[in-house]
Amino acid sequence: MVAPTLCAARAVTRRGFIQIGALAAASVALGRDARPAAAADKATLRLNWNPNAEHAPYFLGKKKGFYAEQGVDLTILPGTGSAVAVKLVGSGDSMFGVAVADSVTVGRAQQIPVVSLGVLLQQSPTVLASLRRKNITKPQDLYGKKVGNDPASTVFAFWRAFEQVNHLDPGRINDVTLHGSIIAPLIAGAVDAGGVLLTNEAVVIESKGYPLNILNYYDYGVRSYGQTLFTSERVLGENRDLAKRMAQATFKSWTYTLDHVGEAIDALAEAVPETDKNLEAAKWPRITSLVWSPDAKAHGFGHQTLAGWKQTYDAFQAGGLITTPFDPKALFTDVAFG
Repeated sequence: MVAPTLCAARAVTRRGFIQIGALAAASVALGRDARPAAAADKATLRLNWNPNAEHAPYFLGKKKGFYAEQGVDLTILPGTGSAVAVKLVGSGDSMFGVAVADSVTVGRAQQIPVVSLGVLLQQSPTVLASLRRKNITKPQDLYGKKVGNDPASTVFAFWRAFEQVNHLDPGRINDVTLHGSIIAPLIAGAVDAGGVLLTNEAVVIESKGYPLNILNYYDYGVRSYGQTLFTSERVLGENRDLAKRMAQATFKSWTYTLDHVGEAIDALAEAVPETDKNLEAAKWPRITSLVWSPDAKAHGFGHQTLAGWKQTYDAFQAGGLITTPFDPKALFTDVAFG
């Protein structure tokens, strides 16, 4: 999903990490019948945050042996934000990663050599949320209001692009700098609106009994891909076939999860015992709503296009996070679909 300030606030305990390791070992064993262990390539997958609903497909895919079927001996690593995941994969610390497309795009603008293997969410989950009682239903309703964002996060770029595309006067809006989760400030009224993830914080807030109004940035001209599976140019160059197999196993894990959400949440809870299964399951209708686009329906789960990445690139150029232009073709590869 994302910068640390925009992800779920629940931390994973030491016990949870031990369980993740145990699940990894068990899952490898489950997959050995599909492909000999000696033939499997070791691979690490860096998540964009501590495991939650959007990460359930990876744990389920390991448990079902989908990665082992592709000859991938997978270790799943927790993360501390999409931007950090991009840096770790780009530096070679991790082989593959999960991150929102905005962080991949901005990372590439910062000369971090990362490449998308597939788009998991065809539309960004980043939206502008406000408590329903604030009666903010259109961009102009933000005049005179306090809008909270973290300037260090790409969510802030969404906000700036939204202001620009919708011709809002920044002088009539009170920007509030936030560090950490926006959930408490929004509920307490310290801010009137702020950037959240439709698939995460929005669900958490509403589960606490606070109905929201949502201004979807995508509907107001700021259009970006959402979550992606990515790797580094080095991995792609040295083991292109592994990258293809990793992507195909991931796509199978996701498509299986779409039809077996309860099973996926159970697999997540095995890895992270403190998982609130009801809350994480409640996020999946919104996650699912972002998975399919006309292009993905026509060409398959995870499909990506130059037009889609150019749209993403343009959004963050408008948001001021791309100061050195580059060719959007560098953002993705079709290796998984060849």
